[in-house]
Amino acid sequence: MNKILTVPKEIHNDSRVLYAGNHYISIPAISSADASIRSFNIISMFNKGLVELAGEEAFLSLELYKGDRPLDVESVKTEIELNYIPLFHIKLGGGLEVKARIYADINEKGLIYELESSEEIYAALVCRAERLSLLRFNSHSIDFKKEIKVDKWLENPAMNIYSYNVSFSMAFGGDRNFSFKQADDGKGLRLNLYLEKENKNAFYFAVNSDMDGASTTLIHLRRKGFHDIYSQLAGWLREKQIAYSKDPKLEKIINENLFFNYFFSIGKDMGSDQYVAMTSRSPRYYVSGAFWERDSFLWSFPAIRLVDEELYLKLSREMILMHGKNAGDHAHYIDGTVLYPGFELDEAASYFILIKDIEEYDEGLLRTLDTVYKRIEREYDGSTGLYKTFLLPSDDPCMYPLVTIDNVILWKGFINLLEVYEKLNMLDKVELLRKRIEGIRSGIYEYLVGEVDGAKMFLWSTDGNGNYRLYNDPPGNLGLLLYYGFVDEKDEIFQNTIKYYYSNRYKYYYEESRIRELACDHHPNTPSGLGLCGSILNPMMRSQAISWLMEAEMDYGLLCESFDRDTGEARTGVGFATGSGYLAFALHHALIGED
Repeated sequence: MNKILTVPKEIHNDSRVLYAGNHYISIPAISSADASIRSFNIISMFNKGLVELAGEEAFLSLELYKGDRPLDVESVKTEIELNYIPLFHIKLGGGLEVKARIYADINEKGLIYELESSEEIYAALVCRAERLSLLRFNSHSIDFKKEIKVDKWLENPAMNIYSYNVSFSMAFGGDRNFSFKQADDGKGLRLNLYLEKENKNAFYFAVNSDMDGASTTLIHLRRKGFHDIYSQLAGWLREKQIAYSKDPKLEKIINENLFFNYFFSIGKDMGSDQYVAMTSRSPRYYVSGAFWERDSFLWSFPAIRLVDEELYLKLSREMILMHGKNAGDHAHYIDGTVLYPGFELDEAASYFILIKDIEEYDEGLLRTLDTVYKRIEREYDGSTGLYKTFLLPSDDPCMYPLVTIDNVILWKGFINLLEVYEKLNMLDKVELLRKRIEGIRSGIYEYLVGEVDGAKMFLWSTDGNGNYRLYNDPPGNLGLLLYYGFVDEKDEIFQNTIKYYYSNRYKYYYEESRIRELACDHHPNTPSGLGLCGSILNPMMRSQAISWLMEAEMDYGLLCESFDRDTGEARTGVGFATGSGYLAFALHHALIGED
């Protein structure tokens, strides 16, 4: 095997962006400096990814005027209202102040840009649709045409976007005192609102498959009115937020990560309303717009369950059916076909972790689970009773194929699958599965426990012939052995394992650092946000891990893949929606109640 690592570049001087959206529309980057919307994206199953429309600098940029005189911005302060809604306090010359809120309708294909001014002024949103791209790992530019028309119903401006493989439309309007014209350079739209003193007004933005759908969606948004749209969203956020009165900062971290995961790790295809799952709808994440089974099933979906149990169960069933045909492959397109080959045992095993909460099993679901099981069986090593993997939880090639954490996750998954088969009286499958469960457990203790510095501990991996590696891959943190029920907290071998890795004996532990979570091969100089989640789920490390979390700003409060070990600032993997789900779920599990 050629051990080729795909290592992300480190980020420095990461500027803050805010975000908005619902399951149809994502606004992944709103400038904290001027409240401009850089881009938006929608999901296209036909194109197996995200479709993004952007401007060269901004898709929608805000300009403010007193009469014909442009108003200079002196300062902009931002906050996140109700843990999701971006709110801007814009100070202008002459003591004027403007508040701007940007939010999506909780259900419809529409966005609101709400404004309130301390004095009578004019506001303009300049719309520049200059770049159309497919997002999936990278941004792939598409040649396209745009067509601006005036809709017959409200005489609002609308814009068609079309190319050889993408087409959709947008419609624009205002609550009142709205007008529009071509932008001064003729390349975009200039949308205008008159703002009365201390009286809110708003721009409306609708997206749909064609101009008829966009314009009628705009009509619906205007009928509802932005006051009711905001009230409905705010009420939903208040209802869904997780209370943790013992520590307001931790409560904020939980909920901001919870909602970012909920709105940016899943979404609806614009063409079919089919739900899909992915790592992130933010192009700031370096592998956005694609599907990882582990990231969704083990990290994101448990957090979605905290928000909406019914949706969680729907997603669990539908994503098993969609992706199970290629179980274990490194990464999938959002439709379940293979994007990035390479078998990962923990990803294949994650299907059987997910099934625990499903109560009804039809023929299609059972057939898919059997497909997953058969794929895993191809990796069975009869000499050890263990199962092999090609790639580690970090997606990097393994040194030795029998990996402890992967087999523990499979052991737990097989227990869940056994319960399903016993419930359904499928006795022909029960006996073999029991043997496999017992074989994994005994195989781990026989081949994946070794003596290091005079103490028995769990090894990271082995070839089954006496060769082994001491390592701790953060996405598969060995602290999770307790979370998956393989050991208890008093297990001496487990305790020795954690003590070894969080000591100077391990090369990726930096004792002199302020934040001492582990680094890894994938990012050797920076602690892992995913490892931090695993430590939060490990009672031996929980208190220390939460204290590290409180010192790590990461992606301005959201989880990132890795961060500076002294400043806590993000270094890799920002805009990481499924990772945010992992952090929200881990904190809820540790602080509020184990489920």
